[in-house]
Amino acid sequence: MGFLNDSCEFDELNEELHNELAGLDCKPEPKIEQFFRDECVLSDSQMLSHTYCFYEEVKNGDTIEKHAVAGFCVSSSNVATKFIPKSTRNKINRKIPYEKQRDHYPAVMIGQLTVFDDYARQGLGDELLDIIKFWVVEETQSVASRYLIVDAVNTEKVLNYYTRNGFMFAFPDEKLEREYVGVKESEKLRTRFMLCDLMPIMKAIREM
Repeated sequence: MGFLNDSCEFDELNEELHNELAGLDCKPEPKIEQFFRDECVLSDSQMLSHTYCFYEEVKNGDTIEKHAVAGFCVSSSNVATKFIPKSTRNKINRKIPYEKQRDHYPAVMIGQLTVFDDYARQGLGDELLDIIKFWVVEETQSVASRYLIVDAVNTEKVLNYYTRNGFMFAFPDEKLEREYVGVKESEKLRTRFMLCDLMPIMKAIREM
């Protein structure tokens, strides 16, 4: 299956687990590192997001250490079709029966997604996102969510990562997205709004 599935434990990153984990390092993304070190437990306590972590149990002498491998957080959101370009809106609506088409579709927003430094550059990113898709459909559907969405950091590497894992841009080009979020041409567009339809995952699960 993969390292995360076969060799790691998966759990919500509550205060107890947070205190036990080693290796919450993410030097390439200081804001993500700060979130996991200082903010995730408070965010959870305020019902703003839930944070989850894959960790590896490593024996060190007579003790078992828990080493953070990868993490992410999720929160409730939606895809507001009336605010996105017609081309994207049509792509979304074509997959929805006419009588169920609407201005907003329920979604889960994923954020702070990372593979921590000690396990980086081992090809775990694609496995992580694949697991998250199935997990969202299988474990979090007490409240229906049709889409997985993300504000992806606007770099070629990150955008390619989400694109190859089934995400599409809500705004086909940066100019339209700049106009929507109110970012001037002289300023950097920090993130791109992307979405992934979870219905194919649901169908795959039903066919298992």
